[in-house]
Amino acid sequence: MADATAPDACRVSCHACEPALANLVVPHLEAAVAHLRLATHLAEAVLCVDDLPGHDTGWLRLDPGPEGRRVLTIYCNSDGLRPEPTGSVDDGARQVWEQRPAPREDEVQPAENFAPATADAFCHHQCALAADLLQHELVPDLVPVPWAEAFAAAWDVVIDGRLARSGLPCYQLAVRRARFAALFSAVGVVLPEHWQIFQSLWEGGLSTQTDVLGAVRRLPRL
Repeated sequence: MADATAPDACRVSCHACEPALANLVVPHLEAAVAHLRLATHLAEAVLCVDDLPGHDTGWLRLDPGPEGRRVLTIYCNSDGLRPEPTGSVDDGARQVWEQRPAPREDEVQPAENFAPATADAFCHHQCALAADLLQHELVPDLVPVPWAEAFAAAWDVVIDGRLARSGLPCYQLAVRRARFAALFSAVGVVLPEHWQIFQSLWEGGLSTQTDVLGAVRRLPRL
């Protein structure tokens, strides 16, 4: 566990759930903060477990913190910390640029069926998204609203592909393929071009916001 008294330490905590679950989750969030080298940017990282819909649904916010650093708050459903449902392709995730009210904090979530690998994937994915925002690799205001949902799905693939290549915990290729297909099959069949773009997103061939947005514009609209 990081020394919270060190000058460049990032305090990590888990709120809105029972202590047993918080104690299980905190080490995974600490590991993600360390692996993504976020302590230089963050004074605090908080995971709030609540009742948002969807299995791995999560959203985050970055607020001003002490000494010029930021406070990262990640919200998720407790289902996002449990084993991935077999065959699940649900991905209702909203990204940081989508406005919504803060979740209620009066719900207590249980610790049964906690899945360390799932928590690892969720924490690393959200921390990688925060790193992209902090380092201005991702500028949400530059994503046109009509393309926001498709872009968010594509950027999820970019993040997990990057984590996989770095040997860090992430949502696996099969999971991202299933969710990508579920989103774009809403316009009909998934075309070969979809899979070519998906593979480039996963392998890092498309890695900048400009490249990803350009690729998304070439796909059939949702």
